[in-house]
Amino acid sequence: MKVIGILGSPHKNGGTAQLLISALKGAEREGAKTELLSLYDGEVKPCLGCVQDEEPTCKFPCIFEDYGKVILEKIYEADGIVLATPVYWFAPSGPMKNLIDRMTALENMVVFGEPSYLEGKVVGAIAVGADDGGAFATGYLITVLTSMGAIIPPWGIAYSHKGDKAIFDDKGLMDAINIGLLIARMIKRLKGETVDLTYQYEPKLRDAIRQEVISELGLIQDVSKLHPKKVLMLDKS
Repeated sequence: MKVIGILGSPHKNGGTAQLLISALKGAEREGAKTELLSLYDGEVKPCLGCVQDEEPTCKFPCIFEDYGKVILEKIYEADGIVLATPVYWFAPSGPMKNLIDRMTALENMVVFGEPSYLEGKVVGAIAVGADDGGAFATGYLITVLTSMGAIIPPWGIAYSHKGDKAIFDDKGLMDAINIGLLIARMIKRLKGETVDLTYQYEPKLRDAIRQEVISELGLIQDVSKLHPKKVLMLDKS
């Protein structure tokens, strides 16, 4: 079982990354192998709209030889996908939108007599911003993904208004962890296993994953700036 996380933020230790990594750690708790991919590690060229041609040429693999094509291949190979984006004017970031448009190459295989290559993949969405818009951004992402044939598990979205302090947003963090847990469990369910698909409220798990993410992202030295009240808790670890 492979679950990938796609980071649509330029900040690899910012709030979006914090919640995305937490979601992947949730999936790992269910036995998934995970991989994090950053859209800012290479170029994701804008879609040219091949699907609009009278004789469609939009198909997988995409015509571009860029980092976007690498990401599409990772999506094709994955069982589960978590898309995570900052909120830019109530919507996903530009590179994330470019990727969504390019994912048409996977979905448009229906024109060539095959199922959508996103059909049956289990997906969730995370958005982080310092203002409103998280529900809009995640809502857009899951609407597109289900329209492409993907499966949204229960509790499949998470968002936080805490910006780079999202790791200390207890609700947003627990929601993100549940995305990972429930994506992995939904994959198991699709493979015939009997698993629980209810929301898991587990403060001990939440706090353990928070500690791991803070340590891995090198936030410990800056923790007093992030959330002074949490210093004591972190010093005990």
